[in-house]
Amino acid sequence: MPRFRSDLDAIKPYSAGRATAEVATRLARLASNEWPEEPFPEVVAAIEAAGRTVNRYPDNSVRELTNAMATYLDVPEDHLMFGGGSNSLLLFTAMATGGPGTSAVYADPSFKLYYISTVSVGARPIEVPLDDDHRHDLDAMAAAIDDDTTIVYVCNPNNPTSTHVSGTDLRRFVDAVPRSVLIAIDEAYVEFATAADFESGLSLALERDNVVVYRTFSKFFGLAGLRLGCAIGRPETLGYIRRVALPFGASSVAQSAAVAALGASDRMAERVQRNGSQRKAVLDELAALGIATADSQANFIWMQADAGTLGALEAAGVLTRDYGSGWLRVSIGNDTDNRQFLDALAGYVGR
Repeated sequence: MPRFRSDLDAIKPYSAGRATAEVATRLARLASNEWPEEPFPEVVAAIEAAGRTVNRYPDNSVRELTNAMATYLDVPEDHLMFGGGSNSLLLFTAMATGGPGTSAVYADPSFKLYYISTVSVGARPIEVPLDDDHRHDLDAMAAAIDDDTTIVYVCNPNNPTSTHVSGTDLRRFVDAVPRSVLIAIDEAYVEFATAADFESGLSLALERDNVVVYRTFSKFFGLAGLRLGCAIGRPETLGYIRRVALPFGASSVAQSAAVAALGASDRMAERVQRNGSQRKAVLDELAALGIATADSQANFIWMQADAGTLGALEAAGVLTRDYGSGWLRVSIGNDTDNRQFLDALAGYVGR
């Protein structure tokens, strides 16, 4: 057996949720926050066209997509960096900032990759519990920053609890964090946030060299299977992350699909509005069943569940994500998925 780092024993491989269940009915896949609708025809056409050139390496400078994304976000092109999913960019950021003798601060529960990235580079994880409303406790996170802390993660809206922190609180937090500490703001679900006090951290990333915002094409743009993400920050900051990033991280197929998807972003917004209406309908029915939920600003919900809920849902063909904490994360699917979930849950609650 080869000799591996002993500290990696603390890492459990990332679980993406169960893809199958032993059921005899239609599966409602509500475990992975996937977009439930197929890509637009022009996106599929771009994928098919790019497929004819996969014998060649992709454009490592990502020129066409950089131009399209800069226009979409209204940011300078040199403030953008692309990679194979935002999670790879987060890992590269951990590599660039951390290592033995350093620490990283993040909320708990939040995206598991923060822990995995921290431990994988030999840094010390500092986990700060969410507050009673399942939100980031930003004051406690600021207080938890140690002399050796090099990075702090803020997932806004937060995965898995679907909650957010306000723009005012986020700016106050950024002001409180030492400039020597990088603030990684993970905005994988930013397009789904509807709260009046929600603000993206994008302007902060343009203003400050210790703030980087991370976006993904997996959720809003529905390209989860192509693995593409974007980091937005000051060029000098992204330059250090590029030093450890693998070349050709954004495939040619992903780049072409993303350019086409950006061109259809106005129609994607219509889909998001529909998803938001479905989210409200699901939350209303859960409230009627007496089930506690967090305030959702994402394309999923965080609901309280007893020990038998997961099994009952799976028996009815509904896949959700169990965090072993008495709470489940449930993605918002299409009408059929949502109805299957609610009917199964109502049957279990009313048993």
